[in-house]
Amino acid sequence: MCDLTSAIRTENVWKTYHPRSPRQVDAVRDISIEIEEGTIAALGGPSGSGKSTALSLIGLLTRPSQGKVYLGTEDVSRVSEVFRTKMRRDTIGFIFQTQYLIPQLTATENVALPLLCTDISRSKAEEIAKERLISVDMEHRLDFRVVELSGGELQRVSIARALMNKPKILIADEPSSSIDEALTKELLNTLRTMVDDEGLT
Repeated sequence: MCDLTSAIRTENVWKTYHPRSPRQVDAVRDISIEIEEGTIAALGGPSGSGKSTALSLIGLLTRPSQGKVYLGTEDVSRVSEVFRTKMRRDTIGFIFQTQYLIPQLTATENVALPLLCTDISRSKAEEIAKERLISVDMEHRLDFRVVELSGGELQRVSIARALMNKPKILIADEPSSSIDEALTKELLNTLRTMVDDEGLT
């Protein structure tokens, strides 16, 4: 596993869909960025400018068409899919614009899901999930189903789930798009605390 003590870095990265065809789209064009460890960085731009694609490249959800992506000192642009999957599982947490929570499950059960793909027992996974939920002030909703939670509470569950694998990198793709200004401030404060307390980037 690579050492993530250095910055997240991209070098002249492009992401092209349907190359060399009439449908060609350059979703990301020649981006070079560097993010220092332990900092919060934001990507800005209008809708359709490639922000989500750039985050997908950094998060190893897609490969660049050209250029290089580094996590720490490791060039992860051309590594095997098995390695990329292990990297995502072990070092990256995701908070998506849509929470992708399972409505029939409780907050604890949803947060525990990432660890159920490992050799950790269900009871241990749920114990850790409860600890993560408590860390984001959700101790009063541990056994509530997703359909019983407010918008702000759903985002807190998403944050807790993203932290289950103790990631070095936390990627949030427009996590405040579906909540109001007050909840947005609350969410950003929570993320800031997580960065400070967990040493995240």
